Amino acid sequence: MNILDSVTVSLRFKLSPSIEAEDAFVNKEKVQKEVKAVMKENATLSCEVAQEKTDVKWYKEGKLITSSKKFKVESEGKSRRLVVNQLEKKDAGEYTCEAAGQKLNFKIHVTGERRYFARFTLNKMT
Repeated sequence: MNILDSVTVSLRFKLSPSIEAEDAFVNKEKVQKEVKAVMKENATLSCEVAQEKTDVKWYKEGKLITSSKKFKVESEGKSRRLVVNQLEKKDAGEYTCEAAGQKLNFKIHVTGERRYFARFTLNKMT
């Protein structure tokens, strides 16, 4: 072989695609994950998704929740909310918001009815 000869080298690479899943939820640290609410009032669970078009599903104790008189599922921009209307003791428990295979867990604590106290003062009439 002399200096004027050329050499052709063929290289083959095998690359494995590396896909990092984007977080479906943002600002997770700001989410109120434990909600204390009073019977007969409403409780709202909320979170924020990374993309406006992201669909979420809400679950209570693993059972899918759909919008009804009891539960209102709301979506506005990147905000997702579950409103539980007219709380009863049975509404207490674990709730989950699921988006793109990722989950955020919440807990609702229901306390007794709110009590109102009135204060009266008697003025002596002369």
